[in-house]
Amino acid sequence: MQKLIPIFTLVLALASLTFAEEAHKYLHISTNPSYADAYVNTTRRNFAANPDASLPGFIEIPADEHMVLVTIFKPGYRDTTINVTLAESDTSYLIVSLAPSYDDVYLERQQKALSHRTRRNIGFRLAIASGVPLIASGIAALVAEYNIDKASDKKDLIEKSVIREGDEYVHNLESYSEHRDNAESAKKFSVGTLIAGAVLLGFGIVLSF
Repeated sequence: MQKLIPIFTLVLALASLTFAEEAHKYLHISTNPSYADAYVNTTRRNFAANPDASLPGFIEIPADEHMVLVTIFKPGYRDTTINVTLAESDTSYLIVSLAPSYDDVYLERQQKALSHRTRRNIGFRLAIASGVPLIASGIAALVAEYNIDKASDKKDLIEKSVIREGDEYVHNLESYSEHRDNAESAKKFSVGTLIAGAVLLGFGIVLSF
């Protein structure tokens, strides 16, 4: 029984720690008009980065924080930054009325930021997608190496054969030819998928900036 007490205490401590880490408040923001992006605790004016939340929606905030800085971005409207004082309850609610912008320079800057964001997201997806052909290239290279080793073994058997006829000799010839052809096909596939993966990765990196 005494041995179980420290274990029980440790379990309680871990449970308390987990609960403390998961304790959050929530801030629900709606905008008029609807649908906007929210950036939390930042004063940046470059909206090419993906938002922290899409509005209307909930923003998760650590329970020990009582204020949060929120910047709201919506194309065609002035971006709005608000320092929100959170309620003592678990969830706070906020409705923000956005002011339209008629400044052509400002609107053009917004569109450039959105285009940049789109390019970055496409680049990120391309970089991830490049993993498929690169992995396939690696597997094909292993297959090629396996078949090269097998073809080499069969070639040695053929060269060392005293009797150059019979079923076994013919089987070794056919096996050698098969492994050699498989190795050649795997090498071509490996090179092709490697090039495809490198191209995707290169474009992804370029677009991500």
